[in-house]
Amino acid sequence: MAIPTSVAWVLLALCCGQVLGSVGGPLKVAVAANFRAAFVVVGGEFERVQGLELAPVFGSSGLLATQIRQGAPFDAFLSADMARPAALVRDGLAAGPVRIYARGKVALWTPKGNASPMALQEGRIGLPNPKLAPYGQAAVECMQALGIWEGIQNRLVFGNNVAQVGHFLTAGSLPAGFVALGQLVSVDAPAERFWVCPANTHRPIEQGAVVVRRSPMAFAAERLLDFIAAPARQARLAQLGYAADG
Repeated sequence: MAIPTSVAWVLLALCCGQVLGSVGGPLKVAVAANFRAAFVVVGGEFERVQGLELAPVFGSSGLLATQIRQGAPFDAFLSADMARPAALVRDGLAAGPVRIYARGKVALWTPKGNASPMALQEGRIGLPNPKLAPYGQAAVECMQALGIWEGIQNRLVFGNNVAQVGHFLTAGSLPAGFVALGQLVSVDAPAERFWVCPANTHRPIEQGAVVVRRSPMAFAAERLLDFIAAPARQARLAQLGYAADG
């Protein structure tokens, strides 16, 4: 049976609206706290080029993944690791495969002094909770590789994520702590104030992204991930403190 022309145009408009991501409002993105400054940059470019509004929520990868499991209405998840998005794919909550969108670098930051492992010999040390934040786990591995982990555990102050540790440091509550290099690049921190953990002291911080399976804007979410993976954005991420994918 032929579909009346007026009805056909309505169906086409609805279909195109979903493809362009205009149905359901802004694209809701769960973003690892370490990637906040970079997402403001690349997300802003996406909004200008694609004409689609983004509504990011920033937090620790562990907490964001838990929120997705509990039904939070996110369309995409940009984690600070690969394990959490992979687990969502495994459990049918996200569409695979997990896509690496950046590789992070963890740094020791001493806002009021010269940064080096020697700065950890005294005073309290900020650390993203390694059970929630991949950058915290990488920092632990770095300190273990340097042979100083056992001597500092009773002086650690845990934050839920790198953003909270960064807040402790900027507020002057702590003299030193581990954060993402991307955070320091975004605030033009002097080079002598931070020390980047050598890549061979910890497992790579591969940051993975997925589209949440129940998202009504899955096509638009895929477009966002494609946009971030494009060479121009990867080059921009390299300027913002990340090792570009590839």
